[in-house]
Amino acid sequence: MGHYNILKSVQEDEEMSDIELYLFEVDKNKDEAQRIAAQSVSRLEAKTLKLIDLITSLEPYINDKDDGSIRAKTVTYLADVLSSLPARVLSGQERRLLCDFILGRIEGDAEGIGASARALTALEGMGKWDVATIQNVMRTFIENTHPLRQYKLQTERYALVQLIDLLLAKYRDALRQLHESDHEFMPGFISYFEGEKDPRNLMIIFSLLQVPMTEWDIHANAQDLFDSVFNYFPITFKPPPDDPYGITAQDLKDRLRDCIAANSDFAPYAFPQLLDKLDSTSMNTKRDVLHTIQACVVGYEAKTINLYSVTLWDALKFEILNVQEEDLAVESLKALGLIAAKFAESAEGPLNAYLRPIIKECNEHLEDAPTKQSEAAGRILHALASSAPAVADKIAKGILPVLFSLYNGSQSITKRRGLLEALNEIVAAYVKLDEVRPDLNVEALQAFASDALEAMIRALLHAPRAEVSFRLASLKGLSQLVSIRKALSEKETERAVDAITNIVLHEQIEGHGNIRAQAIEALTGVAHSVPLVVRDRSVPAFMVELPDEPSDVSAQAPVLEAFAYLSTERQVFDTVVLRLKNKYGSARHQEAPKTYQRSLLLALLYAFTFGAPMQEDGITRSTYYTEYAEPLLTDIASSGQGELEHSTLDVIGRIVNVLFRPQGAHFQSTVYNKNLQWLSSAVKDKAEAVSLAPFTLQYYAAIRPEVVDAEDLVSVLKAQSHLARQTTSDPGAIGTVLRHISLLVNKFVNPKTMQATLEASNIEVGALLSGTPAPQAIGAAFAVVKGLLIQGKSGALATRYLQALLELLASEGKDVGRHFATLLAPDDILSKENHCLVSGLYKQKIFNQAVPFMIEAVRTADTSIKPNYLIALSGILRWLPYSVIEPSLQSLIAPLLQTLDLNEPGEQEVKASALIIFESLLMHDPTVVAEHTASLVTRLLNSTTGPANNASVRAKALQCLALAPRQLKREAVVPYRRQVVKKLQACLDDTKRSVRTEAVKCRTAWLGLDEGNDDDE
Repeated sequence: MGHYNILKSVQEDEEMSDIELYLFEVDKNKDEAQRIAAQSVSRLEAKTLKLIDLITSLEPYINDKDDGSIRAKTVTYLADVLSSLPARVLSGQERRLLCDFILGRIEGDAEGIGASARALTALEGMGKWDVATIQNVMRTFIENTHPLRQYKLQTERYALVQLIDLLLAKYRDALRQLHESDHEFMPGFISYFEGEKDPRNLMIIFSLLQVPMTEWDIHANAQDLFDSVFNYFPITFKPPPDDPYGITAQDLKDRLRDCIAANSDFAPYAFPQLLDKLDSTSMNTKRDVLHTIQACVVGYEAKTINLYSVTLWDALKFEILNVQEEDLAVESLKALGLIAAKFAESAEGPLNAYLRPIIKECNEHLEDAPTKQSEAAGRILHALASSAPAVADKIAKGILPVLFSLYNGSQSITKRRGLLEALNEIVAAYVKLDEVRPDLNVEALQAFASDALEAMIRALLHAPRAEVSFRLASLKGLSQLVSIRKALSEKETERAVDAITNIVLHEQIEGHGNIRAQAIEALTGVAHSVPLVVRDRSVPAFMVELPDEPSDVSAQAPVLEAFAYLSTERQVFDTVVLRLKNKYGSARHQEAPKTYQRSLLLALLYAFTFGAPMQEDGITRSTYYTEYAEPLLTDIASSGQGELEHSTLDVIGRIVNVLFRPQGAHFQSTVYNKNLQWLSSAVKDKAEAVSLAPFTLQYYAAIRPEVVDAEDLVSVLKAQSHLARQTTSDPGAIGTVLRHISLLVNKFVNPKTMQATLEASNIEVGALLSGTPAPQAIGAAFAVVKGLLIQGKSGALATRYLQALLELLASEGKDVGRHFATLLAPDDILSKENHCLVSGLYKQKIFNQAVPFMIEAVRTADTSIKPNYLIALSGILRWLPYSVIEPSLQSLIAPLLQTLDLNEPGEQEVKASALIIFESLLMHDPTVVAEHTASLVTRLLNSTTGPANNASVRAKALQCLALAPRQLKREAVVPYRRQVVKKLQACLDDTKRSVRTEAVKCRTAWLGLDEGNDDDE
């Protein structure tokens, strides 16, 4: 009927009002309706439309008795206009009139209630309301729209809830006065929200209810208010997939928990019902209960918690003594600790009343130690004692006398271990408190510290070595006792440190009973707490075990290892590295065995690599370089040729690298120029250059690119090029030189002048490969190309050089093919830490440039040179991640199968690489190899036996073969079952255990095909 009237109006009068246009469009085109409302706003701003005229134009529609939807849409129009209207347009009187107009409507007509709420929200935004208006708005809604659930549309309810939330957020005093003056208000307000289920609305309701819960006197309404929210406990909401609102069950749980814990008056209703739900069979419900109990303990007053503390203890202890889920026990322990902390802040009486039954029961459980209950008692005592110093004091006084009486009265190591573990829990609580409370009173613990120390040292040093857990408990207790300030006297601390040091230095047990590793950890922890005692007692003891000239070098290794590990504690780092440096100097002066000197250097390297050196501005102090690296460089410069072994020079180089690498360019430049002269002269001497190669590699790896001048660089490159092409040099040294060439090309050569620099340095790849290149020249060429490819800044040149290397495969034999494995082989020198340029896509680029060429060459090459390409291809694939290879799997299958036919001794790594790829294929993409099943099974079988295949190849072939019946279709592999099982018989008698183990697994997998056949029948 309403639409008919609008249409009639349109026909009668071409000049339609905004409301008529809005009502005509709102159901068909909401965007157009919004435009019309915005047009009304513009007219009101321009004063071409008066507010009274706007309201008058609404009257026929807002009072339409026959069509409620017309009335609702009219109010929506008004809300849309007011929501966009600037505050300055309407006067205060006009806003009050509009407010009264809307409220008057609500009393007689609830149509468009959501829009009414939006309109009032917009009006409030234009200027604050007075107390009378606020109370009138709240009363009107509570009395005329009660209950909220009667409105079926969530959007309408949401607008109402938002308005009430706004009032409670901004006008707390006015609404509190309403509550205090009208005793009928609160019951209606509480019941108003009953039955709401939408999570968006509930999030706001739970939030707004906290205003009266926390700020008003709600004692008379406490039960109703509590019930109104507890009816939603526990939350079982599951958000729909791709929920645009992003509300989670946890969000609702957090808001609900805040409500339940908001007021102490809720306690008589909250605790009984929560403890009742703690008996639920649902673990999620139990978790929610425990989290809510914790919130209540924090939120309620101590005098309220006091009424329920023993009841809570009786309920919570069950979750700890009879663990169902570990996290439930942890949350129960947390709740017990929170109760104790609450009482510790108030009077002593409630705390005593709470702890008395707990201490009594824990002592009873300790009498039966070790049991699960005694272990749980230890956890309870830890949770309580950790909560506050006052609680720790009472726990110590109530538990320790009984504990030590039981300990001294028993000769059972098992019982003593259980008691010691309980003691450690209490001591650990003191450790936690001591970290945050420097003024912690430890008198109660101190009274028994001597007894504890005596028991622990006796157990650690004199208990049977097989009693590992007992000794470890003692070790843990000692390190904890030492870390508590004032718990032990100075002499007692020294005894504890000596005992731990004694285990580290003198205990030599292999296998079960060896607790040396744990003792080293403990000593490092103790060094943090009492660094002076460790320096004065432990460090000299270590030095005694490290003579300047040992008779048995191997005996010093464990001592050095432990001493170096101490450097991970910053408090003693400087002491450790200084002693190591001095010891190395003495050993060198006494001409101790070279292996011993190298071990000392390795310990120093470990300290600077994994230890805790002092830092400035986030980098290792430069003084460490000056004090530790420079003397080592001086040793190298003054040493005669061959005096220092390659392995020793490598370690010295690594020490220099780790200390020099992080320093700034200015510092590095000063050091570089200082060392340039003797390094340059050393490099010119061929024998000395080869000897120094391990050191110079690490030295240049540490230097920043901007430090080395272009002229110096050419000189160094020339020298390295000359060394690389020597035919008489040690292969190991030549490998180091080639790595050095890759480093220099990657890091120091300007990409814009790359070719010119390479030519000036005699390592231009084209020149190296011209004519019939020598093997040494080929190696140098590969080193240059590796540096370029990883750098990624000289793309065209790198591509041309790589193509030249690929073309060599047709004429230079298998050695060239083996070199391709070096292009992608990991090298810790070519890293960003060493200031190298490392392209993120260099592996993909090498794959795209080299692999298609090799695949085509394998397909068309003569049989005599085909192995060259197979070896090169395998070398490239060996270091590539599966994700890079995956798109080209189809084209790679045939060459990889042919690789398995290579049987020469030097081709084992090539086969192993192919087998690893087949293993990945069978695991991730078995369909790719399905059509090659016959070829694959045959070649895998051939790789499992025979002298041509080493043990690692045989084992890997068996692993691949075992995957075939599991990953490929049954009908594809069943025809080969008999052949495979028969051939595997020989593998079961292989000389290597690893191969026999894989053969058993493989045979079981293939025999399983028979079982499947039986099932089918």
